Amino acid sequence: MGTRAGSPNVGHAIPPTAQLFKQFLMHFLLPTAILLVLALWATSHPAIPLPTAPNGAMIVLTIITLGAAFVARAFRLRFDLDKQTALALPDPLYTLYLATLILIGPPQAVLLAIITPLVECLPDLLHGSQALQALRLALRQATAAALTMFCASLVFFWVSQTFTPQLSALRAHIAGALIASILTCIGAAAMQIIEQESGPRALGLPVKEAIRRYVTSPSLRFQVLLLSVGPLLPLAELLDDIDAEFAWLLFLVPLFAVYYLALVSVRLEQRTNELQKTVAALEAARRREAELTDYAALITRAQEDERRRLSRELHDDTAQALIALSRGLDALASRQVEPPLSSYDVRFTEDLSELTKRTLDSVRRACQDLRPSVLDDLGLCAALESLAHSESNRGPECTFHQHGESFPCAPWMEVTIYRIAQESLANARQHAKATKTTLDIHYSANSIELRVTDNGEGFDPQAVLRASSAKLPDGTEPRSGLGLLGMRERAALIRAHLSIASEPNSGTTVTLKVPLPPSH
Repeated sequence: MGTRAGSPNVGHAIPPTAQLFKQFLMHFLLPTAILLVLALWATSHPAIPLPTAPNGAMIVLTIITLGAAFVARAFRLRFDLDKQTALALPDPLYTLYLATLILIGPPQAVLLAIITPLVECLPDLLHGSQALQALRLALRQATAAALTMFCASLVFFWVSQTFTPQLSALRAHIAGALIASILTCIGAAAMQIIEQESGPRALGLPVKEAIRRYVTSPSLRFQVLLLSVGPLLPLAELLDDIDAEFAWLLFLVPLFAVYYLALVSVRLEQRTNELQKTVAALEAARRREAELTDYAALITRAQEDERRRLSRELHDDTAQALIALSRGLDALASRQVEPPLSSYDVRFTEDLSELTKRTLDSVRRACQDLRPSVLDDLGLCAALESLAHSESNRGPECTFHQHGESFPCAPWMEVTIYRIAQESLANARQHAKATKTTLDIHYSANSIELRVTDNGEGFDPQAVLRASSAKLPDGTEPRSGLGLLGMRERAALIRAHLSIASEPNSGTTVTLKVPLPPSH
């Protein structure tokens, strides 16, 4: 059965062994071969006239370059830069390679460009998990730096030799150093672009887009600033040997100052990006919280509407039917008939009438719990007073006190205050085994405060809330503490503050403080 055109051909898939060999060839064998060729070229001392350098100049510049490499590494570790952010830094070593080229000679510059990245990666090679990746990066950096310095050496030599008849040797060297600096900057920029696009979090952008991003980044400007001293390096030929070496040491001061400034800039950019991500995450969380709050408010209102509907149906249908049934049973029990009803029938009819009245009372209490009509008709204070009276009839004595002159507020606020008072009294009756409860409401110009106090057994609110948020061993959700969570959720919907003060054997005080808008 043939394959369709354009579909992947499984038979031509690259075997894992061949793919590993290809990666080994590209990342290790090819860079190593290029470095060996350049090292052979540098050690064979090609026929390129060398500048007049002091004795031991190569040792001094090698020590300076390796020291600069490890100092730059220490700076990156000190600033705790991740790998991708560190790639945005300019490379100060290219400036030192260029100085070696101009002050000592091309072979020494190429050898220094080969050796420095390999020596710098030695600490990373000690970590087994990162050794292979560090070696691959060092080979890539050494290859790019050596090729760049090789090309810059040829250009520097050609320009210096070409312009020497027309200009003085010093001016020709300055012209060559200027063009070599430009070429070195291009090589460093190319290496930066390649590293950023092949890093651990590469974006896979097109080449033009990658170049545009690098050109507009601060890294290029700092790299140009580091290499801007290149055209001035031939001026060291005018100094004595000791003065020249001292000038090389002074040359490090602006070099590290610029690199440190680049570090601070990159670190600031990294912190800014982190802050922007944090702000974006907070904004997203705030939006989700607002959506959840609106959703919870809609659910609560839907619950209240459903409670109101059920309460009306119970009152208008069930309660009225029970009233009619109770009256019919009373009339039947008192009716005189011939022959008269037996004592058993009379007692049975009376029992049915009593059961009907008790059921009617239960239905009325259910209507009161679902949605008290007094809350809609007479307001919050009357509803709370009715609630206190109803609680007194059910069990523990409940007293109601109003402080301040009442005023109407938003309906959903009144419903929330009533529900929290209802839940608090129910907890005192069912769980705290209280014998006395107090319901107080305080009205002020900018807030309404509800306080429910009982003399029950008390409890640890935090422990109950923690237990309500943890699952049971069988994976089911616990039911204890759900009332407290519901009270907290209701209070949050109207932006009120709910506090529960309780200790074992010390009673409980639930305080709800509802802030009011200025135009209530």
